[in-house]
Amino acid sequence: LLQGRRLKRYRIVLYKTLVYGYLLILNELIKRLRELKAIMACLQFMSMILVSSIPAFAFDCKPRFPEVVYYGRSGKAGSTTLLKTLAASTKDKHRHYSSTKYKSYIDDTSSKDNVEEALRHISALQRKGFTYVSYDQHMRWLNFSLYGHLQPGFINLLRDPIDSAISQYYYYLHQSKNATQYRAALPVEQRSWSISQCLEAGRACQSFLVVVGKLSMYSKYFCGFHPDCSADNGTLSAAGIARAIHNLHNEYLLVGITERYDDTLKLFKRLLPTYFSAVDENKPIPRRNRNPHRPKNEELSPKAKRVLRQGLDHQLYAIALELFETKYRACFCFPD
Repeated sequence: LLQGRRLKRYRIVLYKTLVYGYLLILNELIKRLRELKAIMACLQFMSMILVSSIPAFAFDCKPRFPEVVYYGRSGKAGSTTLLKTLAASTKDKHRHYSSTKYKSYIDDTSSKDNVEEALRHISALQRKGFTYVSYDQHMRWLNFSLYGHLQPGFINLLRDPIDSAISQYYYYLHQSKNATQYRAALPVEQRSWSISQCLEAGRACQSFLVVVGKLSMYSKYFCGFHPDCSADNGTLSAAGIARAIHNLHNEYLLVGITERYDDTLKLFKRLLPTYFSAVDENKPIPRRNRNPHRPKNEELSPKAKRVLRQGLDHQLYAIALELFETKYRACFCFPD
């Protein structure tokens, strides 16, 4: 009987050892498969380089050390989350870094007014002894050099334009500064309408222009204050779109992608180590400023999809996504 119990115990230990061994082997296989997948992606990237029309700067992965980083904060793209991440990444840096936000929105005033306002805030921080300053504001691209000043290092985030428009709608109804007054002024039945119901109703929905008026928002952010950037009926001209694309290509250190937020942090850390060196890209970052009133996994109606696809931001987003993917592969397929 004693021998039988011992034999049974030995068998249990043996089975556990075998299962543990199989799990170790399986885990190693999964790691190898991931490495193989990364290698295949890099090979695909190398073949893309040969036929790509992407500008050469997109392949440059050298770290930058600008004394001022200007974060233009495209609306409803996850900017609050990035600001929290930026602040958290510099907690232990002995206050040589500070982030400020100029809270007045003077988006439609002149470029010169905005440049001077930004410089006042940045200079005040530099006089306090901060070596590195991050300035953040919901603001179009600014040409500092036009007024005799050095350009800061521009960064931004872009989000899928349809997702951004949906977020904008529910934000305006429930979380904006005047949301309570705005909802009170709506017809009773419209106060709880989904975005699909609103877009189906067209201009009969009093929130219709809230959505449609923002469908080219990102393009205007990146275009700036040039005369080409004035929008008729909320729509940029072809010259304005071309200028926005030019600025995206030539004036930004990096434009991250909200849907690739973790990869965006990893790339920010690589390119701007002074500002993002403490970011742990392996640690999940909780999203901030989520709107609890936005339905989860909302299915848009066909008409709502058609309306939202009319915006000009889809072209800019597609180019930004391609640039981001190129930069990411260039930096992490061929590490230094």
